[in-house]
Amino acid sequence: MSVTNMFFKPLILCACVLCVLSARSAVQEKQFTIYMLKGQLYEAKQAKLDQEMARKKSGVFLGFVLAETSLKVNGITNKGFPLLYGVRVGYQKYLGRSEVAGLRFYGEYLGGVAGSVLQAGQTSTYQVATMDLDLVMDKPIDKHKRYAVGVFGGLGVGWNGYKDYPNAKNNPNGFGLLINLGVALTLNTRHRIELALKIPPLKYSHAFAYSFAGGNIYYISYNFLL
Repeated sequence: MSVTNMFFKPLILCACVLCVLSARSAVQEKQFTIYMLKGQLYEAKQAKLDQEMARKKSGVFLGFVLAETSLKVNGITNKGFPLLYGVRVGYQKYLGRSEVAGLRFYGEYLGGVAGSVLQAGQTSTYQVATMDLDLVMDKPIDKHKRYAVGVFGGLGVGWNGYKDYPNAKNNPNGFGLLINLGVALTLNTRHRIELALKIPPLKYSHAFAYSFAGGNIYYISYNFLL
C-alpha cells in the first residue's frame, strides 16, 4: 500500500460520513418543519372550532327551576314547602375559547304555596325574584365540544318574601344581594342541566309581625338555548 493511498482513504471515509450526516440532518430538518406546520394547522383548526362553539353557545336562553328550602315561623318549621317552582330568562355570551369562560345575565322567579303555620286551614306563600350575573366556566368532554361539564358562580340583587296566611299584615320580606354557586352539564350545546345553591337576601328577621328564618335554596334547573 502506497503512502498516497494511506493518506487519501481516511479523507474519503470522512467525506462519506459527512455526506451521510448532512443528508440525515436535511431530512430531520424537513421532518421537523412538517411537524411544526402540522402543529400550527391543528392549532388554527382548534382556534376556529373554539370560536365557532363560543358563537353557538351564546344567545338567549329559557330555563325552568325546581327548588327546595326550609322555613321557620316563630321558631316553628313550615313543613309544607317541599318544592318551589320557577322560571328564568336571560342572555349568555361566551368569550373567545369556549372552554374558558362566559358571562350570563338573567332574571329568575321562584314561588311556592303551603299550609299556614299560624292559622290552621290557611295557605302560606314564599316568593323569590332576582336579577343575576354569573361567570360560567365549561370544559368540553368530546372532540366536537358539544358536551361539557362546568361550574358557575355569581352575584345578584333580588327580593324574597313570606306570607303566612292571606290576611297577614307586615309580612317578612327583604331586598338585597344574593349569591349563586353550582355545577353544570351541557348536552349537545343547547341543553344545560344545573345543580346549584342560591343564598337569598333575607334569611333571618324579627322586625315584622312574626319572626322568620329561611334557609338556602337548593335547586336543579334546565336551560334551553334558543
